[in-house]
Amino acid sequence: MKKITQYLIAGAAIVIIIAGLRAGAGLINQILMSFLLAICISPLPEWLSRKGLSKSLSIAISLIIILVGGFLTIVLLANSISGLVESFPAYQQKLTELFNKFSEFAASNNLNISELIQKVHITPEKVIEFGGKLAGSLTSIISSSFIIAMLVVFIVIELVGYTVDTRKGRRDQISLDEWLRAMSGDLRKYITITALKGVITAALNFVFLLIFGIDFAFLWAFFSFLMNFVPNLGFLFSLIPPALIALITLGPWQALVVIIAFWLINFVVENVIGPIFMKKSLNVSLLSSFLSLLVWGWILGMPGAILGIPLTMVAMKIYTDSKKWENKS
Repeated sequence: MKKITQYLIAGAAIVIIIAGLRAGAGLINQILMSFLLAICISPLPEWLSRKGLSKSLSIAISLIIILVGGFLTIVLLANSISGLVESFPAYQQKLTELFNKFSEFAASNNLNISELIQKVHITPEKVIEFGGKLAGSLTSIISSSFIIAMLVVFIVIELVGYTVDTRKGRRDQISLDEWLRAMSGDLRKYITITALKGVITAALNFVFLLIFGIDFAFLWAFFSFLMNFVPNLGFLFSLIPPALIALITLGPWQALVVIIAFWLINFVVENVIGPIFMKKSLNVSLLSSFLSLLVWGWILGMPGAILGIPLTMVAMKIYTDSKKWENKS
């Protein structure tokens, strides 16, 4: 009976925590994004410190490089999103024309697709509405970039300061700090592997889209970088917007070329380039990655889908370590 009561209390606590996470998703996403970026960035000032530079100079050089790069990225994204929103009326008109031509073609070949269209609710207005939501999600990331940047600065200063002081014997290691460092090491490995593949994929996608003449090539390349953090379905999500733009502005055959090119680039990065840099892969199963996408995406929204695997890694480490501490006690 006591065990059942403990399980019920634990279940109720989990429900309350999830409700709190959903209610405060906006602020929580900014904090979690900042921690992940800081963990990924901190090796640069630590490396500069090991090369003989002072702690403050190492941090300053690293933050200047990162903030300048981040500022340029935000400016390019803002311009692309602004242009995309201005193009929505023209895109909707062209998409409506394509939709009507397809309906006429289906009717002339005795294909009854009206019921299917009604069931799946695919209309030009719905497609443009989805594009507006996507643009809104990216805009929210841009609008919170200043807060995230400030949080990253403070977290990097703390992480690097602790590491340097500990290495030089100015500060004793504490068990909690050791646990956090071990956890950040696992997270850093995941983020580094995923970010490296994402950067290569985004660069190749950008070059292809630019040469092929697809509107807002930088925006779709950046989106493909973000979607690289979404397990299983990320590639499909990154493929839809540029293929749709190609369909609207260039034609169906050009859209097919975009689909094939994106698939080839993703295949080469995952199966040829990736193994060159990553001799040891992370032990993340297909099931756990897919469940991470569903659960954290439901709790925190689109950022939760990006943060899903890191959050699952943290939750699993907390669970396994709590079991070890319980057995020792």
